[in-house]
Amino acid sequence: MKRKIIITTLLAFFASFISFAQVAVEISTEVDIINGKAYYIHEVKEGQTLYSISKAYKVSIDNIKEANKMTDNQLKKGYLLKIPAKKEMIENNVENSGVQVGMENHIVQRGETLYSIAKLYETNVDYIKKLNPGLSDNISDGQVIIVPVKNRVEVKDSSRIHIVEKGETLYSIAKQYLISVKELKDLNPGLDENIQPGQELIVGFEASDVVAPNDTTPNNCEDPIILQEYNIALLIPLRMEYAGARIFRSDERDENDFYKFTPFSYIQFYEGLKFAIDTMIKSGMNINLFVYDLDDTDEKLEKVLSSPDLKNMHLILGPFTQTYLDTLSAFSYEHKIPMASCFLTGEINLREINPYYFNPVSSIYYQMVGLSEFFKESKPDANVIIAYQGTPMEKSAAMVIDSLMKDIEYSSFSAVNLTEEGLKGVSAKFNGSKENIILSLANGEIFISNYIRNLNEYKKNFNVTLMPLPGWLNYENLDLEFLEYLHSQFFGSYFIDYEREDVRSFTKRFQKDYKADPDNLAFMGYDFGVYFLSALHEYGTNFASCIDSLNVNTLSTGFKWVKVPGEGYHNKCIKLYKMHDLQLWDINKDLKLD
Repeated sequence: MKRKIIITTLLAFFASFISFAQVAVEISTEVDIINGKAYYIHEVKEGQTLYSISKAYKVSIDNIKEANKMTDNQLKKGYLLKIPAKKEMIENNVENSGVQVGMENHIVQRGETLYSIAKLYETNVDYIKKLNPGLSDNISDGQVIIVPVKNRVEVKDSSRIHIVEKGETLYSIAKQYLISVKELKDLNPGLDENIQPGQELIVGFEASDVVAPNDTTPNNCEDPIILQEYNIALLIPLRMEYAGARIFRSDERDENDFYKFTPFSYIQFYEGLKFAIDTMIKSGMNINLFVYDLDDTDEKLEKVLSSPDLKNMHLILGPFTQTYLDTLSAFSYEHKIPMASCFLTGEINLREINPYYFNPVSSIYYQMVGLSEFFKESKPDANVIIAYQGTPMEKSAAMVIDSLMKDIEYSSFSAVNLTEEGLKGVSAKFNGSKENIILSLANGEIFISNYIRNLNEYKKNFNVTLMPLPGWLNYENLDLEFLEYLHSQFFGSYFIDYEREDVRSFTKRFQKDYKADPDNLAFMGYDFGVYFLSALHEYGTNFASCIDSLNVNTLSTGFKWVKVPGEGYHNKCIKLYKMHDLQLWDINKDLKLD
């Protein structure tokens, strides 16, 4: 069970606290640090109760309820609970080295070296470099370096040991200590993937008791280091080898690769990026663009990685699929090059740590985060009904938003499983004195057609606002008048508002230059380009520490970053748009939300 960040806990409901058949509770191996405190993340199984869970973890029921802001004892299968973790349970009888390390800035003095600074702070050069990614041996007077400061030293062993628990992998252990699997293997020569419970692994040394924060080199945002020119790599699947094909034998169509792959499917991203580069060049930025044709073939990946120019990049845009994401992310991490993936979906997972990684497309998880913030800031008095189907993705999204709403103590909300309760379950939650916002996490054209048609009947007696998935707009036979009557408000990672003058200007210029209408890839290419190039232009290659101060006018995609330990930065910005006069209109402008 993988999760990027545990922001909150999922409140359980509908299951009885008193169970006649107690189910054994297995201690979770997932531990997260939330607001400085350690918690087990426990998934509730069928038949488990607060009593049985509290006994297994040796934590009182009251402490569990307090940690999860629970007002009753009801649990539901599949929900997650934060269980306050006792120190001795987490350490699993591993002897504490006794070192507590804080961090402070050291200003380099004339004649100092990394070695002399390491001796001064009773650490080693390797650890100082780990705290300062990108730091070389050539330090200069006045340079600011992060160094560890020990509060108490009682070291019995120079090695920091981790004892493998059931279900752990090299990846999960490495990520816990913010090191790569390669670094873990380097610390333990001969180590392979077949680790066993109880096995001891070295995960660092005495100065590493506090893991380096997930930061790139600290940057002075007021006086950044700006380069004369920047090298940008675009890793885009062009499939140029198929571009020259003209005639095919129809009887070989099923076996012919030329029918399976269309060349230049992503060309509009490149064309939009070129517009962004032109914009930045006019602002005085010098840019060298390197384009690599990379799809899902090993030969092309090898060619890209063997390019001597790739190591000299200041920004990597791509890849567009997840096939080689981990390999390219490892390259980004090794060479300390910021990397922004260009997936059409934000649903991706890194297998290695990379604090230089950016995911510009908001995933379903972070869209739920953005929605909870929207409800809190703009709809504090509404009655929100989370209506979902029982498929894994929809259920997972519902559990996340349910958790987040509980965490922000939203005044009126509930969750309804449409598969089990149907529309009657939704109507039972209506409030006659409030706006009833139905967040509908469901799919299927036939189901949705009947669903919104029946919802319209309740509109006569209740103030109803429908908030559906954006994919509904792709259904051919959906009655748009029903959606408008329900005051439908959509959400997604991007939205193109053709009423904006700059969007119209971009569209006209694109049509003139490329003799085609720009699609979402063209807008994405422009937005990603102008945003990350602006970051380089204003703050240099270490722009990550200043990115919250960056203000860029984009066309379709907004950027609000969440820093994820071990996985860089993920975009949580959502675009909200409504249906009016059978057209889509940007809500963000009305609400003055970013």
